[in-house]
Amino acid sequence: MDRASFELIGNVGKLEIKPLKGDRHLAIVSLATSERWKAESGDWNEKTYWHRVVVFAPAKVALIEKAVQVGTRLRLVGQVRPGSWEDERGQTRYSIEFVVTGLGDVEILARGKPKPDAQSEPVMVGEEAPKPKRKRAA
Repeated sequence: MDRASFELIGNVGKLEIKPLKGDRHLAIVSLATSERWKAESGDWNEKTYWHRVVVFAPAKVALIEKAVQVGTRLRLVGQVRPGSWEDERGQTRYSIEFVVTGLGDVEILARGKPKPDAQSEPVMVGEEAPKPKRKRAA
């Protein structure tokens, strides 16, 4: 079986959770990746690329809802799917979609910074909550 696949490692810039039929949801993740290189002048240059990734797998969407926020560093693995549509002028436009299904992977590499108005700490999958420190009796 032939397959076009991708692996992206980057930081979340925007996150949307959209409802589907029934109790299902999908997640649309805007992921920033970047490359750095040294110019002949000796200065460092950096270029950032934005990728739109759609996550369909229910367990992976639940993980994203629970533990991902803007700034979270993710590793996403999935399929590359070509798409096309007609614009308002009737011209066919083409795009490449990055899609994570049940065969793909969503891995949280580092948490984003919590929002200043957040009521509670975000949950990191696989990490236990810190235990309160006890005072020693004198």
